Amino acid sequence: MCVTGRARWLGCTLWEVKVATYLLAWNPKRFQWDALAEESSALKAGQSVRDFGWSCGNSRRLNAGDRVFLIRLGKEPKGIFAAGTITRGSYENLHWDEDRAAVGETAYYIKVQLDTLLNPESDPILRRERLNDPALAGMHWDTQMSGVRIPDHIATELERVWAAFAIIHDHRLPEEVDDMADIYEGAVRRISVNAYERSAEARQKCLAHWGTSCSVCGFDFATTYGEAGRGFIHVHHLRELAGVGQEYQVDPIRDLRPVCPNCHAVIHRRRPAYTVEEVQQLMCQRRTDPLAAFSTSSRMEVE
Repeated sequence: MCVTGRARWLGCTLWEVKVATYLLAWNPKRFQWDALAEESSALKAGQSVRDFGWSCGNSRRLNAGDRVFLIRLGKEPKGIFAAGTITRGSYENLHWDEDRAAVGETAYYIKVQLDTLLNPESDPILRRERLNDPALAGMHWDTQMSGVRIPDHIATELERVWAAFAIIHDHRLPEEVDDMADIYEGAVRRISVNAYERSAEARQKCLAHWGTSCSVCGFDFATTYGEAGRGFIHVHHLRELAGVGQEYQVDPIRDLRPVCPNCHAVIHRRRPAYTVEEVQQLMCQRRTDPLAAFSTSSRMEVE
């Protein structure tokens, strides 16, 4: 554990523990990711995707639970296109280069569970030029080596920029309901992968009952942003769609809740996802004793 801070994001003020954050580099000129398009589509559709093995060079300090961002370099478009959490910390194995492995050389690897995987050939990504902003420029983004630690204050800003980028480009979390299907959820349709359909009617009925304030933190976009924010809110399935194997009829009041993007992201920081009540409890714990888990030297306030 490293940095802690009070982050004000989309109206939610809470104390949070931030784990170490690392940068993983991908150069398609050196490694062809043949399954990227398929795996990106699967993750967007809420399907289970394998934990990714990734070389972290000679770094032995990456731990399970640490945060990672993947950056594409060497070929346009360059920029950050994926993010996730380490599920297995640094471990040693034969080198990924076959020639070096043949003579017994080794490298260190990690296992990563991605929560976002964009296809740079078809999706907008967080472009390399954006990383030149003053708040992000202190990091050497053009590294050819994976496993480089992102300084804590830059990682905090990167999380904010990444979340805003996701909202602008509609890179939604798998459990968010959109406006594109009927009231029956879970009916599997074949595109390039199976995708669970979402329900506009279910969303409308959920919001008619629960309103448009976040069920976790109470944030209301219209109160803060006026007419521009009126009606904007994510809708979260309390049941994880990937676990639904057959068609079922959603109960918009029982199965859905309005949540702000910030709380929605926190809900999905764990698999299985946190419940609404668990995230509320996390916030209450921080408010009751916000300094309990932190030393004075490791605190940083972000307003």
